Amino acid sequence: MSVGRSWRTPAKHGLMNDIVGREVGAANSIDKITRLRWDDLTAGDGVVSDDLVWRENCSPGILAHHGRKAKKPLRITLFEIKPATYDRLLSNLSEQLPRLGYERANGGWCYGGLVELRSVLGNGAEVRLDGIRRSDAVLVSNDPNAITDWAMRPGFPAEVDGRTPWFRNVSTMGCNPAGLKRLDRQTREGWFPLLADQEASLPRHRDLLLAAIRRDDAQWAYLLCEPVKWRERVEREVANEFRRHGKDVDLAWFRTQRDHYEDVKLRLFLTKTEREDPR
Repeated sequence: MSVGRSWRTPAKHGLMNDIVGREVGAANSIDKITRLRWDDLTAGDGVVSDDLVWRENCSPGILAHHGRKAKKPLRITLFEIKPATYDRLLSNLSEQLPRLGYERANGGWCYGGLVELRSVLGNGAEVRLDGIRRSDAVLVSNDPNAITDWAMRPGFPAEVDGRTPWFRNVSTMGCNPAGLKRLDRQTREGWFPLLADQEASLPRHRDLLLAAIRRDDAQWAYLLCEPVKWRERVEREVANEFRRHGKDVDLAWFRTQRDHYEDVKLRLFLTKTEREDPR
C-alpha cells in the first residue's frame, strides 16, 4: 500500500477536519485574535480517489474548505518540495478551488475578501515566521512521508511561541508503509529529538497528545499540540475518528501522563529487545 493511500488516511483526514474546524471556530470567537495563519508544510499533490470528496480528503482541500468559515483575515500557505508533486497540486487546486468559491488573485487564490491561499514550491522547513504578530493564531500541519521528510525544522515551535501564544500543530509519525521497525535503529531513534524539540518549548497553557494506532504493523502515530482546556474534547475526537474505521488508539498526554507518554514513545520507535537494552 503506497503512502497516503492506506486505511489510515481517511481517519487522519477526519481528524484533521476536526482540528481545523475547531481552530477556525475558536479564532472567530476570541477577540484578541485578529488574524489567522495556516501553514501546510507537506501539502502533497491534492489527489483524492474519484469516490471521495476533495474538500474532506486531502490537507489542501480541508484547509481551503474550513478557511471559508473565517471571519478574520486568513492566510493559507501550501508547501510542496517535489516539483512533480507540486505540478499535480497546482492542477488540482485549479480544478477544485473554483468549486469552493475561490477566485484567482495576486498569483494565488482568494475567498470572500478575507482568505488568501497560495502554494509554494519549496521546503516547508524553510517557512518564514518573521511576519507573525502577537494577535495571530497559527496552525501548522506537518505530514511527512518519512522521517527524512520531516518539515518542522529544529527550534520551529519555540520560534512561533516567541511570537504568539496562539499556536497549534499536528504531526504524523511513523510514515513507513512497510513497517517502522524495519528501519535501522539509528534512523528510528531520530524520532526522539523531533518530539523533544516540541516538548522543550511547550508553554504552560498547552499540552502534547501522542496518539498511537493500536495493533498497527506500520506503527503510525500522531502528535497534537493542543490547549490544556481542550484535553477531554481532543481525546474524544481522536478516539471517535479512529473507531469509525474500526481502529483504537493509545492516547498519552505529555504533562499529565508522562510515564505513559514515554512508554508509548518507546513502543513506537524501538523493538522490545531494544527497549530492554539501554545502550
